[in-house]
Amino acid sequence: MAEGLDLKQILKIKVSEDRVNRLMQLTRPDVEGVSDEVLRYLVRQQAQFVNIQYARFQAGIKFTEKDVDELMTGAIDTHAHGGSEPFERLMLEDDMAIEASKAKLRAIVIKTWYTPSVSRIPLINKILDKWSQETGIEPVKVFGGVTLQQSVGGINPEAVKRCLGFPGMKYVWMPMTDSYHHRKVVYDDQSGAGLRILTDDGKHVLPALKEIFKIAVDNDLVIASGHYPHKETRVMVEEALEAGVKRIEVIHPAHIHSKNTIEEMKILAGMGAKLMLSGLGTLCFPLHETGPVYAVRIIKEVGADNLVFGSDFGQIHNPSHVTGMRWMIKMLLAYGATKEEIAKVFKYTPAKHLGLE
Repeated sequence: MAEGLDLKQILKIKVSEDRVNRLMQLTRPDVEGVSDEVLRYLVRQQAQFVNIQYARFQAGIKFTEKDVDELMTGAIDTHAHGGSEPFERLMLEDDMAIEASKAKLRAIVIKTWYTPSVSRIPLINKILDKWSQETGIEPVKVFGGVTLQQSVGGINPEAVKRCLGFPGMKYVWMPMTDSYHHRKVVYDDQSGAGLRILTDDGKHVLPALKEIFKIAVDNDLVIASGHYPHKETRVMVEEALEAGVKRIEVIHPAHIHSKNTIEEMKILAGMGAKLMLSGLGTLCFPLHETGPVYAVRIIKEVGADNLVFGSDFGQIHNPSHVTGMRWMIKMLLAYGATKEEIAKVFKYTPAKHLGLE
């Protein structure tokens, strides 16, 4: 397998004005009511992506299903949405765990929006262990946590404490859809309503969040970000580190509601946080990001040692977590990530992140 396609070199292939002029006579994007300047930009962008699409084949990128199988074996999904939600989801948590076990995954982290995902793990393990005994297939390790939404009291230390007795308790996620920033960006809610993680001056985390950091230190938990802008996530990371938190994760850092540039991702990685490489953001429509090209850029520029894969799947209209993971691996290979880089992002970095041997 030829590895290490120089993606930067392909991206720098110039699309001349003459080529743009010729293409505008031959084809055009499916948009209406845009200026000629915007139309020319879109044609140029399409030509650039055609270059990428075909140049990767000419560069000798080859892989097989066996290569994908090897990369899937022992892989970890750090962000899998569970089906126990008050709206439609693709799979319930026991089916997610069985699917992951069949695919020989090492671990999955289940996230739910409104109630603690970790509360499902005793029942998941009961079903999974029975299935494992019947099939002889080794069961996947299942982790969960609590998302600090309004339904658990927001930034509520007591909600975190109450989850400590569950097996697999590992994550405390900051607010997401109940975040004031999510409401502003996604729903265009300009009222300012919603949960915040910082004090009014924006310089420090809330006192209740400092208390949660202490709980995380004492119980070796992962503090994970939510749907907030870079400057607020950065304050959270800084103060979590000051409090002694060892495991910090920035979830889907390129999504519109939690946006970080690649340079900002590098800053957070340099501080010691792990950043999630999102399957949903890379593969699915509507796109939160700009597809596999951008995902490979993140791997190359932020570094595989700083990234953990999270499918972010579970939506009723998207593929299953395992199907999406295989697809993600194929796309990363096709667009220039090496097997070694993918193994780090999918296996080794998340294993260290979760405290697995």
